Amino acid sequence: MNEKRVKSAVKRIEESQAEFNQWISTEQTILRNLEQQITALREDLVKSDRKVLDFSLSYDQLQKSNPWFSDHFRTLQSELFISALKVRKQFLYENRKNVKKARMIWQKQSDYIAKENGLLILAESWQWINFTIPVISTTFASFGRMFKHLNENTIGNLFIDEAGQALPQASVGAILRSKKVMVVGDPSQIKPVLTLDSPVLSLIGRHYKVDETFVSADASTQTLVDATSQFGFQKDDEEWIGIPLWVHRRSNYPMFTISNEISYNNLMVQGKEGDGAQGKSDWFDSTGNAIDKYVKEQALLLKKLITHRLQENPDLAEDIYVITPFRNVAFKVARVLDDIDFTKRENGKPVNVGTVHTFQGKEAKIVYFVLGADSTSSGAASWAVSEANIMNVAATRAKEEFYVIGDKDLYGSLGSNVADSTISIIEKYNEKAQQLT
Repeated sequence: MNEKRVKSAVKRIEESQAEFNQWISTEQTILRNLEQQITALREDLVKSDRKVLDFSLSYDQLQKSNPWFSDHFRTLQSELFISALKVRKQFLYENRKNVKKARMIWQKQSDYIAKENGLLILAESWQWINFTIPVISTTFASFGRMFKHLNENTIGNLFIDEAGQALPQASVGAILRSKKVMVVGDPSQIKPVLTLDSPVLSLIGRHYKVDETFVSADASTQTLVDATSQFGFQKDDEEWIGIPLWVHRRSNYPMFTISNEISYNNLMVQGKEGDGAQGKSDWFDSTGNAIDKYVKEQALLLKKLITHRLQENPDLAEDIYVITPFRNVAFKVARVLDDIDFTKRENGKPVNVGTVHTFQGKEAKIVYFVLGADSTSSGAASWAVSEANIMNVAATRAKEEFYVIGDKDLYGSLGSNVADSTISIIEKYNEKAQQLT
């Protein structure tokens, strides 16, 4: 009996050994094939002009590198795009009757929605329209009315820009109707503007059993999408941001330095080089009595500065923005600058003078940042520099020159890292510039 067990065990060992040897042989064959492929790819890379991802580069160089692309690849990419446009043009020409009918249906949605399969008819008309016009821009405010008859997954791709300013409840309808969503924004810039007080918002959230993660003063479409992103960056113990793009190509120094230090942990990389990256900045110390944050002396100083600049170069009128944290300051300053015909308006609203919130996403060569407030309104002053968002946006609207007008002693006494860093960076930059000259 023991002999049979021994023979059976020996047989199992031999079978296992044979199976193991076969596995080794198969894996070795796979490994050799992979090694051959690697060798062939390396030879291909040597012959081509493609730049591979090189982790031996410095942090700045790595961020500015453009791996895997070559001039030849870009040329082929452009040729493919042009060919695709030709195919689309021919298809649309041959189906112009369908496109015309789709447009008629979309314009008269109320006539078709009551029909049998009305929703399907409208969805099909939308597909034709979207195929004809691949990119259609709208706002969340009008999205619900524009697409009210479309169900979920009827929009192919949704791109949300300035998502850091978008309330989650404003974007949910668009996201529901889309198959794929790409969100672009910066949570370190202006946060969403709430029309409800935070306590009221919390009550609504509790009533509908919605977690504060989704309904709060700090929630935006950007923060929620970032939280679900598989790839990203752990900014601090609490904040995770998705796929940061660190190279900054708009603002010169020291605006870049201000933004980088107060908002991005000095992880941003300056995309400009040499003298082309050197700008101008200063803090004009101006005091006076504030009325609803507006300080007349600051407005008059601003008027004098802009007048001087325009006398030197009248064309600069198109390159100057005046920004402030406060609505009343913006209103009053715009009227003061009317005296020199500086303030430009569209539909009655100033377009080159306004609050930080109205300038998100815009840029100018020169920016004047009027802080306003005095010692009696230090609470408002503290709000303006309590978080980095407002200063970050104001500084990075400026491409070449950034000037702050405000009570330096007041803002320097608030214990604000944002104000202190801004003052220090500007002073050090100007000291260095003087030494070089």
